[in-house]
Amino acid sequence: MTETLSDHVEVADHGTIVMLHPISEAAVQWFEEQVGPPGPGGVYTCEPRMAGPICEGLAQAVLSWN
Repeated sequence: MTETLSDHVEVADHGTIVMLHPISEAAVQWFEEQVGPPGPGGVYTCEPRMAGPICEGLAQAVLSWN
């Protein structure tokens, strides 16, 4: 079974805000190193235009096929 980005982060698009919740240890570590401490509940929020680049950076760092 091949791992996917959804194995590492849950993404919830609420229109004007995107919530990113790292769920794997690798994703938690990457977010803490690259983005900083999370908000309440371990969730990061960003504008929709930033969600893509953040997820691309995470994918390059944690997915074995990159």
